[in-house]
Amino acid sequence: MEKSMSEAVEPGQGFNRTMHFTAACGFALYWSCFFTMLMRNSFMDGGIEILWYHLFLRVVFLLGSGVACVAAARCADRLASEQGVRLQRAGVAMFSIVAAAASLAFHSLGRPMPLAVDLVAWGLAGVGLACLLMLWVEFLGAFPARMRTASLVAAVGLGGVAYLVMNLLPFPFNIGLLCLSPLMSLGILHLLDTDPSYVPAAFVPLAESRERARWAPSFKGIAVAYGVVFGLGIGSTTQLADGEALYSGIAVMLALGAAASWLALRFLAGRIERSGSFRLLFPVLVIALIPMSFVQGLPAVACNLLLLGCYVLFEVVGLDLALSLAERLGASRAHLAASCQACLYLGMALGHVVGLVATTSGVMDYAMLSAAALGLVVMLALFVTFASVSPLAGQDGEPAAPAGATDEDHAPGRWRQRCEAVARAAGLSARETEVFMLLAKGRGVEHIQNKLCISSHTVKTHVYNIYRKMGIGSREELLDAVEAAQVHEE
Repeated sequence: MEKSMSEAVEPGQGFNRTMHFTAACGFALYWSCFFTMLMRNSFMDGGIEILWYHLFLRVVFLLGSGVACVAAARCADRLASEQGVRLQRAGVAMFSIVAAAASLAFHSLGRPMPLAVDLVAWGLAGVGLACLLMLWVEFLGAFPARMRTASLVAAVGLGGVAYLVMNLLPFPFNIGLLCLSPLMSLGILHLLDTDPSYVPAAFVPLAESRERARWAPSFKGIAVAYGVVFGLGIGSTTQLADGEALYSGIAVMLALGAAASWLALRFLAGRIERSGSFRLLFPVLVIALIPMSFVQGLPAVACNLLLLGCYVLFEVVGLDLALSLAERLGASRAHLAASCQACLYLGMALGHVVGLVATTSGVMDYAMLSAAALGLVVMLALFVTFASVSPLAGQDGEPAAPAGATDEDHAPGRWRQRCEAVARAAGLSARETEVFMLLAKGRGVEHIQNKLCISSHTVKTHVYNIYRKMGIGSREELLDAVEAAQVHEE
């Protein structure tokens, strides 16, 4: 069966739990590397005790990730091609090479590399990890909604465990694991991608995607502002001493953030689609930022880690929202996810820059920075509350109608007549017509196989034949054909 079949086939519904768990483990390796780079022990260079040096390198890493996401959003069509996929895989391999070279050079020389060399290395590392993220985003885009959410949440939780193991290992095992994890993640992704039961979601041209779904400018601006808040909070973690307790706290908070993401997506999906995760984070951010203005020691550490948990919630919910909207509106997964990630990364880089400039110049201390971040959160809360911010441009805050929602509910007889006309014109068999009718209603594989008492493989075969006979490649085109038949009849 060709791999151009659309998301309407929902191949992931036939996945077994082993494949689901394998995908979560593969994606978890990305998160373990990302958080290793984001927190203090990046590149395992614990011997560097200069605060501004850590922050400066992290800024470059985030900028590299942000620039790569901007490129992925603007060049989604090219990256979807075979050449584009190879380019992204080369970027992942580049991360491993750069991490190995920089780490071994530091431990061989016993001192940091020249700043210019480290800046290039960290920028390339950010680009490489962003490439791996985009590859996983495209892969998960073919999963049904519930399975996709579970995979995202499980990946971050398992990534916290992998992060802890990676940072507790002694040299050179920690370096080896850091360098091999992206390659192992890429290998798992390749194996899953070639599995016969996996059918990628349909390719959506960027031009069509922009017509169907675009992030609202206000949504992007607020995402950048949240990134600034997270950058200030995560950047202040750099001042804390390394140790098993800190690494364990980070791993626990990653797991708690993933659990909170699952609960939010499970019970508050409607609110998230109307305003993102902005309102969900207000109470927690206030609780974390108020004490940071006047406490030190262990309470300050707890506040920093709480902000990290908020960041995890923002990440998971944002990725899930991007993939859900892309599926329902027939938009490009890479474009929506990369655009949102770019805003977040660039905002975090700006937050690190603010913290770096303020602390090194002596203008502000961390207590004052926390107070400033709290003020920003309060302003964001007021803006989102009274401005009714919608994630997508051109919407009034209400979630988009699900695919397949037409006037069928109002005129089922006429809808069936149009479907039968399309089926006859395409020369569909009796069984293919039955499957076609259910597809036109927005039904997935699991529903169709239970309704018609056939296997999921048989359903996919019928769907493939329907698409081939109709000359289409997605559910969106199928619905367009039905609507066109209606216009023709009138």
